[in-house]
Amino acid sequence: MTRLTERAVLRAKPRKSKYEISCSVLTGFMLRVLPSGKKAYYIRYRDERGKDLRVRLGATTELTFEEAKVLASERLDQSAPGLRPPADRARRSAKRATLAPTFAQFAPRFLEEHANVRCKRRTQQKYRQMLNRNILPVFAKLRLDEVEVSDITRFHASMRATPYEANANLLLLSSMYHRAIAWAVLDHAYAPPTRGVTKFPTKRRERFLTARERATLDRFLDRALTIPANQPGHLRWHSVAAIRLLALTGMRRDEILGLTWAMVDYRHRCFRLPDSKTGQKVVPVSEHALNLVRECRKVRDASGFSPLPEHVVYTKAGKKIGSSTLTDTWCSRVRDRIPGFEGVRLHDLRHSAASDALMAGVPLAVVGKILGHRKPETTARYAHIADSVMKDAVDAMSRAIHYGTSTGKRLKAG
Repeated sequence: MTRLTERAVLRAKPRKSKYEISCSVLTGFMLRVLPSGKKAYYIRYRDERGKDLRVRLGATTELTFEEAKVLASERLDQSAPGLRPPADRARRSAKRATLAPTFAQFAPRFLEEHANVRCKRRTQQKYRQMLNRNILPVFAKLRLDEVEVSDITRFHASMRATPYEANANLLLLSSMYHRAIAWAVLDHAYAPPTRGVTKFPTKRRERFLTARERATLDRFLDRALTIPANQPGHLRWHSVAAIRLLALTGMRRDEILGLTWAMVDYRHRCFRLPDSKTGQKVVPVSEHALNLVRECRKVRDASGFSPLPEHVVYTKAGKKIGSSTLTDTWCSRVRDRIPGFEGVRLHDLRHSAASDALMAGVPLAVVGKILGHRKPETTARYAHIADSVMKDAVDAMSRAIHYGTSTGKRLKAG
C-alpha cells in the first residue's frame, strides 16, 4: 500500500484489467484505474455484517485530488472498528442488501422490461425456456447478491455435455446481472459472479453443399413432388418451395417462412422485410428466385382459399408454416433420405449460398449486403473453400511451377 497523492494519480497508467491504488495514510481512500484509461476515486469499508463495500466518489475529471480526499475523510469514520460508515449509512446499506431480490423475483422483471422490449420473439422464447428449464430450478430461491463465482462455475460445468447450451445459459445469467446493476437493483460497483467463469470452447460447424450435392438435392425434391400424397417420400409443394427459396437466396429460415406477398417487389427484384434478425432490410433476389415466387403465386391463386393466404409458402390450412415444422421436414423427410447428407442442417443452405457467391468472385462486402450482415467479419465466416476447389488450385499452381521449371517460361492462363 502506497501513499495516494495527486502525482500518483496522474502517473497511474491503464493496464489490461482494472486495478486499484489504496492510500496508506487515509485508510479506505482509493483510486480505481480502468483499461480505458478512466480513473475514479472510491472509498472502501465494511458494513455491520462485515461485507466489503466500495462507494464511488467521482471521476478524476469531476473532482480534484484535494476535493476527493476531503470528501473521503468526511464519509469515512476512522474511529469506528472495521472502518464502518456512519450508523445511518450502515442501516441503509444493510436494508438495501436485505432487499436484493431472488432470481424468482427478478426473472419476470428481466423478461418484461428487457427481453420483451429489446429482443426478437424467438430470443424471448429461448430466454424463457432457459430460465424455466435450467436457471430457476437451481437459483430461484437465492438472492442475486448471494450467488458466488463458484456457484456459477458449478452450474456451467454441470452442462458440459452440451457446451453450446451451457454457454448460452451463462450469457443469459450475465445479461441478468448487468440489467440488475443498470437498474440499481445491485450496487454499480458490484462484480457479477459470471465475470470469472470461462465459456466452453465450441467447434464451428463448416458444411456447405457442393455443386453435385445441389444437383442431387434438386432431383430429390423433384421426385418427392411426383409421389402421391400419404405415400412415403411425398413432400408438399410449399415445403419444397421453402427449401428451394432458402437455397437460392441465402435467407434465414424464419425470413422465408414469414415472407408475405406484400413484401415481394417484382419491379426492383427484391424482398422488403419490415423486420428480421438484424432489423428492417431489403433482400435483393435473382430472377430464378422470382420465377419460383411467381409459381407460388399461381399455386395460391388456384388453391381455392378464401381469403387467399398472405404468406408465400403456407400450410395445408393456408397458415404460416412453423419453424420447427420445416426443420422436422428437412431432417426426417429430406436429409435423412439422401445418402451423404448426414449432418447437413437447413441453415447450411445459407452457408452454401454465401460460399458459392464468394467462390464465384463476388466481393465480400457485396455478399454481406445480400445476406444482411452488419459486420464484414460475419460474412467472412461463410467464406469456406471446398476441398475440391483447394485441390484444383494446388494442381494449377503445381502445373505452373513445373511448366516454368521445364521451359523457362510463364504458363499463361487458359
